[in-house]
Amino acid sequence: MRRFFVDADAVRDGKIYIEDEGDVRHIRDSLRMKPGDVLSLCDGAGREYEGGIDEIGEAVTLSISDITHAVEPRTKITLYQCVPKQGKMETVIQKSTELGAIRFVPVFSERSVPRPSDGGRKMERWRRVAESASKQSGRGLVPVVDVPLTLAEAVGTFGEYDLTIFPYENEDRDTIKDVLRGHAAALGDAGAAGGSPDRGARVAVVIGPEGGFTDAEAFAIESAGASPCSLGATILRTETAGPAVVAMILYELEL
Repeated sequence: MRRFFVDADAVRDGKIYIEDEGDVRHIRDSLRMKPGDVLSLCDGAGREYEGGIDEIGEAVTLSISDITHAVEPRTKITLYQCVPKQGKMETVIQKSTELGAIRFVPVFSERSVPRPSDGGRKMERWRRVAESASKQSGRGLVPVVDVPLTLAEAVGTFGEYDLTIFPYENEDRDTIKDVLRGHAAALGDAGAAGGSPDRGARVAVVIGPEGGFTDAEAFAIESAGASPCSLGATILRTETAGPAVVAMILYELEL
């Protein structure tokens, strides 16, 4: 069944109104759908709807036939990705969205690509990639793609998370397994003590550019509270590392 996202205010009085011009054209001209055809819709707030098309005009009007709750990972992963070259950011966003990330923060570091002059167009493209990947993978929300930050700005936000993971090629003590299992054990201890085990649901991942972080940048990231870790004997490309870490986190904390 075809799946579309709508804003929560598009759902009212038992009806859903798809007003986005691109979605309307896609339904009418590409899919050639007609009144009576059924669509799956999600409001991005955890509710999924099934509805039959009543009318196709400037907007598509549907009558709701079923409402369910979308299932999303309990672990809320934000990926801080230093912007790579040649459109690789789109691959990172696509694959990490499919795997379960909920937020992306593009970061400009010393060795990343320079901040582009057409940043607005890139942001729009990245957000479309996130939405398309959400539709394809049956997600209950579209991940947020934030405005880009410098690394100095990014490290100032790490306090928002219960765990910040810093995969670093020079780390030779702790693996990502060590960091995640230590975190899971701390959550278990909190639950046993009467606290909330869900307090550790916010996890950030910091991925460097093709040339890696400078020593000064790595020091700043660790000083801001990030946990450095190794991903194994091989060094992953920047466009591989982010999705790989998202998968590892969800495997260890969710499955």
